[in-house]
Amino acid sequence: MTDIKFRNESDGLEYEMTHPKAARVLQDVQQWAQRNEFTHVTFWRDAADEHKLWVQLGDDRLNYWIHDTTFTEGKHDTVEMQMDYARGAQRRSAAGYEKFDK
Repeated sequence: MTDIKFRNESDGLEYEMTHPKAARVLQDVQQWAQRNEFTHVTFWRDAADEHKLWVQLGDDRLNYWIHDTTFTEGKHDTVEMQMDYARGAQRRSAAGYEKFDK
């Protein structure tokens, strides 16, 4: 089972995504992560913009973020695509292309 966490970038503290519409999205993230063999996924809340959730897949913190409305508005139909984009950002970083992404 994949461990999904939400953390504050400012202090590193973990928080719960308790919005009622988030449950279905979290379930879809869980299934996506298991299919793609990630043991943990972390969403880091940006210190300057609390609506940005920076994605970490496994040990790799990425230059890719998801808007918090994905969870608070229950956008389960788009989260798989967004996680695929995050995985693409991870692959670009591993290949050395992250310097072109900034």
